[in-house]
Amino acid sequence: MKNPFSINSKIEICKNGECFLNARRVELLIKVHEYGSINGASRALKMSYQQAWHFLKHMNGLSPLPLVSISRGGVSGGGAAITDYGLKVIEEYKQISETMNEFTTEQSTKIEFCNF
Repeated sequence: MKNPFSINSKIEICKNGECFLNARRVELLIKVHEYGSINGASRALKMSYQQAWHFLKHMNGLSPLPLVSISRGGVSGGGAAITDYGLKVIEEYKQISETMNEFTTEQSTKIEFCNF
């Protein structure tokens, strides 16, 4: 009989008690990289532009190096680009997440309190 219980976890990387990265923020960074703009990324994630801007500004502020380079609009338009450091952070978060998922999957098979 398949065990109906499983272990779920969410990864949140904090700096001095403040959320620096979580799945939603990494997803935002990935979309900014795909779209080249905060507006495009926020629309794709069904997130307000203001919230996306706040997350990016907050992450850049907590990070030792900028994750996102933002240029304001104007005649030629604005844009946003993920820095090399930002790409490294995304990859490291993905690795941590994959490792955590493997661990929780393995540990889920060891739950015995429901086997009777």
